[in-house]
Amino acid sequence: MRLKGKVSAWFYGIMVFVAVLEVPLVIVSTWIEPNLFGAALSLLVLILVESLCLSIAFRNYVEFQAEGLLIVFGFMKKNIPYNEIIRISATKEPWSSLAASMDRIKIRTKTKGDLMIAVVEKKRFLDEMQNRKPDAVIDLPQNEV
Repeated sequence: MRLKGKVSAWFYGIMVFVAVLEVPLVIVSTWIEPNLFGAALSLLVLILVESLCLSIAFRNYVEFQAEGLLIVFGFMKKNIPYNEIIRISATKEPWSSLAASMDRIKIRTKTKGDLMIAVVEKKRFLDEMQNRKPDAVIDLPQNEV
């Protein structure tokens, strides 16, 4: 079963902000005051940041597989065996994670630490996780589901 990752408006805002910031720099560096290095650098930053953001926006999901949870977040992939998962809880922590939304689920594992994800169908995720890992502690208030 595959569940789509949640992407919040602020994440799209970052994409627009970078484009609004970098496109004028490329134009100025190319035509108004020619500077090949400045134009190339601005274009490179634009391409790298937008490629990363687009990959996250369109390649963002969690897949329940036979032996574990596959998390795909842009160019990154992470497999978490079900037997590693010990706790699932709601969080809005802003720390770096595999989530493009602040409406996050924290997954605590035995040996790999914590990681955070965001899915569109949170209740469906929790129900499926309960079926696949019934001994995991699920600590999500009802209003979070």
